[in-house]
Amino acid sequence: MKRWLVVLLVLLAVVVLVSPGIVGRLAEKNLEENMEWAESESSGIELQMESFDRGWFTSEGRHRVVLSGASFREAAQTYRAQSGHADLPSLVIDTRLDHGLVPISSLQRDSGSLMPGLASTISTFQFDPGNGELVPLPGSLYSSVSLTGASDSRFLLEAGNFEDEDVRVEWQGADVAVQSDASTGAVVLDGRMEPFTISDKSDTVRVGAMTVSADQVKSEYGLNVGTAEFELASMQLESPNSPVTVGNISFSADSNIDDARLNFDMKMAIDEIVVPGMGHMDFLMDLALNRLDAASTEVVAKAFQEAQGSPDPEAALAELFPRIEGDLQKIVASGAEIRLDQLDVTLPQGKVSTKLTVEVPEGDAGANFSWASVLLAMTATADIRMPAELFESIQMMNPQAGSLVAMGLLISDGDDLVMNAEYAQGLLNVNGAPMPIPMPGM
Repeated sequence: MKRWLVVLLVLLAVVVLVSPGIVGRLAEKNLEENMEWAESESSGIELQMESFDRGWFTSEGRHRVVLSGASFREAAQTYRAQSGHADLPSLVIDTRLDHGLVPISSLQRDSGSLMPGLASTISTFQFDPGNGELVPLPGSLYSSVSLTGASDSRFLLEAGNFEDEDVRVEWQGADVAVQSDASTGAVVLDGRMEPFTISDKSDTVRVGAMTVSADQVKSEYGLNVGTAEFELASMQLESPNSPVTVGNISFSADSNIDDARLNFDMKMAIDEIVVPGMGHMDFLMDLALNRLDAASTEVVAKAFQEAQGSPDPEAALAELFPRIEGDLQKIVASGAEIRLDQLDVTLPQGKVSTKLTVEVPEGDAGANFSWASVLLAMTATADIRMPAELFESIQMMNPQAGSLVAMGLLISDGDDLVMNAEYAQGLLNVNGAPMPIPMPGM
């Protein structure tokens, strides 16, 4: 009995005293892998490790997040001109890691835990405006890394305020939870940010409560699939020159891959957009892309991402087509469906409604590709309705718009003008009348 007690005590000593140093090295490697994964998933964002001091029970590291991508070039040039700083602004993250199968050193800080894992961490943040003078930022990120390498994080921000010269920022707090696994590419996000306000001598921006959630995983084709939702209660720009008010903003997306085909659905709504001189406006969209060849879609998406992140995005995009032409042909030849189930824009003159469906049947796998054959096999429908009062306003600004009525592309239906178009086998029918392709004068 005593012998087993001694063995147990030795094992306990190994777990508590010896394992932290071993596990600390594993935790450092896991941190590096997570940084590489996060950088690959965030175009235009560069993650730099500035220092890492690994101890036996506790390690400390500093990382820097820089918006260095080409997509931020214009904003960076404007910032440099206004601030006079040579370097780009960046976010500095200081992280303390308490490691070991049982991270006992974490009990010395807030939110410490004895939960078994690779590491228990706490991160704080500072802002570098580009001159090296660090400004502390509120909020802390608490994370735990499991033995499998998956991480469970939670960002907490208490209510507070900040003033710097003429700028004042007030916030009511935030709580964001993230579960991620770099080995599988899985991410689960659930967070809420309470209202905050940014103001200076002349303008004030008020942002309402914001919620975000996502449950996604990287597929075998490299595409992230799953669900994502975002909602913003309201946003106001109080300005003597151009005040703007926006009501609720909501966005949701759902994607999946079935039998090597990507299906994607997106919904977006913006309520009560108020702009002086334009009145109240609303926006609603429901878009679906179905049966896209997943492998080719990933190639095209990655090519666009690389082009946008290149030193010269415009030139890269202009030279992009030869690189993706084959995959575009494969997407089309494999068959696909594009549906714009709803696109409603409500203006003071009334609502403009649009519906669109494009169906491309799967082609013969052994046949040579031809865009002409695709157009002959494709079918499409389009339904557009707009208030006659709005069209009259458009015609006053552009008299050539009247040709749409003269050609029969828009016809009267009560107080509205409508277009009902159908396309099949190379023939276009608009409002019951056949139309040549291409249309004269179009």
